[in-house]
Amino acid sequence: MPARDSSFLAAAWIRAAVCAVLLCGSAAGWPSQPAAQAQATPADASGFHEEVMGELSPGSEIGGELVGDHHLVWIEKTGGKRIVRLDGKQQGGTYDDAKDWAWNQDESHFAFFGKRNGTWALVLDGKEQTPEFKRTTSLAFQPHGNSVAFCGCNDKKCRLVVDNSETGAEYEDVSFPQYSRDGLRLAFFGKRAKKWIAIVDGKETGPELDDFWPVAWGFNRDASRFYVAGWVKPGWTYVVNGQPGPAFDVISPIAFSRDGSHFAYGGTNAIGGFKKQKTIGTIVVDGHSTDKFEGKGLLGAWTVLGGSTQMIATGVRVFTTDFHGISDPQFNPQGKLVYAARRDKGDVAVLVESEAGPGFDEILSPVAFSEDSQHFVYVAREGDQFVEVRDNLPGRPFSLSRHEATDVQWIALTADATHVAFETVSGGKQYKAGSTTRALRSVVIDGRAGAEYDALALGGFEFDRDARHYFYEIFGAKGDRDIVNVDGHESKLYDSVAHARFSEDHKTMSFVARDARRFLRVNYAFE
Repeated sequence: MPARDSSFLAAAWIRAAVCAVLLCGSAAGWPSQPAAQAQATPADASGFHEEVMGELSPGSEIGGELVGDHHLVWIEKTGGKRIVRLDGKQQGGTYDDAKDWAWNQDESHFAFFGKRNGTWALVLDGKEQTPEFKRTTSLAFQPHGNSVAFCGCNDKKCRLVVDNSETGAEYEDVSFPQYSRDGLRLAFFGKRAKKWIAIVDGKETGPELDDFWPVAWGFNRDASRFYVAGWVKPGWTYVVNGQPGPAFDVISPIAFSRDGSHFAYGGTNAIGGFKKQKTIGTIVVDGHSTDKFEGKGLLGAWTVLGGSTQMIATGVRVFTTDFHGISDPQFNPQGKLVYAARRDKGDVAVLVESEAGPGFDEILSPVAFSEDSQHFVYVAREGDQFVEVRDNLPGRPFSLSRHEATDVQWIALTADATHVAFETVSGGKQYKAGSTTRALRSVVIDGRAGAEYDALALGGFEFDRDARHYFYEIFGAKGDRDIVNVDGHESKLYDSVAHARFSEDHKTMSFVARDARRFLRVNYAFE
């Protein structure tokens, strides 16, 4: 269930962040009596049915919850202490704090860190482990395996810990560890003498870095490449298998082709000037700079004399073509490079390799492709209006609110490209300044707009297999409370919602909600 503050904008390029809980299969995997005898409540007028899964202990407050395919975890706060419950059963003891809860791939093992008397202990399957540490990173379960890894520190003596055994060299500071998807490779970063170095499969790898972006590193899909977004003077670059590419003031998220044979990222530099600073965006493919495009730029040095200035946001950022000159690059299923470029003011186009589409004021969405790569769709901005573009053929412009078209957070296309859905965002000044995620949001399905919400985020959209039904979650629909929309029917407001999913036969859908002190499974049956 997503965080409620604006800090998650810093990682907005991970577009799936608003639906970070696991998507699922059948509801049959849930325990029928996680904390108390499950009990159904009467259906309301909209057809949603509630089933009680668990309830907070008397006198306690909620400290967080985690929803999975088969289990429910929550933290109870009582008198400054923390108790972690898995399906209602207490895990470990009573702690001053608890953090970094996680389970393995099939949810057969659950772990977290509990703090007591100033030190953190790993609690695995309800049992406290040794050794204990003054500081720990988040933990990682090995995919397709049974190992659990984290990094632990006592003062400035930090090491990797695998299955409760400290291993490898000692460092002054460490990052969290990451496994590759196949579970065969493991990496983390260690700091020594103010420099960071990657430790991959137990060996120090690549150049030393002055800094690295904490959520922009890891293995590609087939684990053939290890990458990191790092600061190597004079700028930010991606180091792939130990080799740094061109450096810039700001870089985009990196993209890999499905077969892992190619990678690409965008980089933009701000070039100083008296009246205006230029922003020049460059596409980098396989470590080599290619095409360059100019963004709209920043205010120049004369504004500094007048008491105001503008600076480019450095590090790893989601690119917008109007400002950065290019969008985040991506590869289609056939491995062709796709990105948007600003050729001139009001002339932003999508390029599939060298083939360019029509020009618009801005390209607001990623490009979604059918599985056979024969069709694609994206959303552009023309003036204050949205334009849906299929196979580079624009549809009719449309407007949904009193604010101008601002953003498209996600876009979904069925495998055969017959149905498309996307979220439109129309934000005010605070949204555009990054001080809030609240904006006017709506889901457009096959050209028809649904209800508009003044919300923090919409997420978890899913079609059923024949696109007859759909659902999505609305976070912060009213204050901090959430709802779920199913085929245009709204659930009631809940304190939080998560894990919306279709049943295996697609005759029903369900989600998990918290309503005050109760945890509920909410079901909706299709006629």
